[in-house]
Amino acid sequence: MNDEIFDSVTEVFRDVFDDEDLIITPETNASTIADWDSYNHINLIVALETRFEVSFTTKEIGSMTCVEDLLSLLDGKSKGS
Repeated sequence: MNDEIFDSVTEVFRDVFDDEDLIITPETNASTIADWDSYNHINLIVALETRFEVSFTTKEIGSMTCVEDLLSLLDGKSKGS
């Protein structure tokens, strides 16, 4: 896992969910964060795309079931995949 990406993702999660103490792990998913509803999911995707200057396809968004999936996608995109 790329620590720099993980740290940036953590910052985005804290901003979107307005919780400076939020701790995420690779296993974190929508059922482990109380405010992670469909509205905040969209906010999260947009914030991540902005932060990392990437675009996710509908298929990629649908494949994200936990933070680990998200990190893998971001890591791949940062390597030009």
